[in-house]
Amino acid sequence: MKEFKKILLIAIMTMLVNTSFSYGNINNEEDLILKENLESYTEENKKDSVNEIFEIETKSIIEDSEFFKARIKYPFLKIKDKNTNKKDSKVKIVESINEEIYKYILEFKNRIKEESKQYEKDYKKIYSKQKEQYVKYQYEAYSEYEVTYNKNNILSIPITTYEFTGGAHGMSYLKSYNYNLLTGKQIKIKDIFKNGTDYEKIINDSISKEIEKNKDLYFTGENGFKGISSNQDFYIEKDGLVVYFQRYDIAPYYVGIPKFKIPWNQFGATNIDIE
Repeated sequence: MKEFKKILLIAIMTMLVNTSFSYGNINNEEDLILKENLESYTEENKKDSVNEIFEIETKSIIEDSEFFKARIKYPFLKIKDKNTNKKDSKVKIVESINEEIYKYILEFKNRIKEESKQYEKDYKKIYSKQKEQYVKYQYEAYSEYEVTYNKNNILSIPITTYEFTGGAHGMSYLKSYNYNLLTGKQIKIKDIFKNGTDYEKIINDSISKEIEKNKDLYFTGENGFKGISSNQDFYIEKDGLVVYFQRYDIAPYYVGIPKFKIPWNQFGATNIDIE
């Protein structure tokens, strides 16, 4: 328990976005160095945490036209004035994270905007000329985010996007950015646990029990929950790991984005306290 705490303390030192760490899997020299750094982490060098060189600001993109509307908010990691050396490896890592998140946001917005342009052409050439009354849609792109963990060289930010492109309702999606700030790499769920930790069973059992409590809300059979994947979506909170699924993955639309929080203490000896 204490050992795992030390490790996410530094490797959660290493995403947030709708309901309910001990490092392992050392595959290369870089990861080995990271593990050694994490295990030697102490209260005295918390001040050297990458988290301390930036603060998170909200950036916005607002657009409004006859056929397209965007109300987008996304996180921007602003380097504090005393840490503006562009050659500093920590600064480079932070800048690369900003680039990755902004690319995702921009691609999302531009995709909906391009679709709205095609719809506008079709509307003016076809739909508006039909005898039957035709509803004119305004395509919409929205996004919000949370910062669910930001300390000990770990950053977890889930971003929720919503798009409306006509029809009965729009669609929401959740994407989380979980970073090891010592490397700038995104953390996969397997990276959180030591070899030998049967985290999949722990998580699967926990989710299955929660689904059983409200089984009428979830798909069954071939479409039901069959266990987490190697690329499972998740984000990190102080008191637990939140595993989530997209709409329609394991439940109908009206359920929203199913989320399941597994408290760190359920992972037994590998659990860590995240301050």
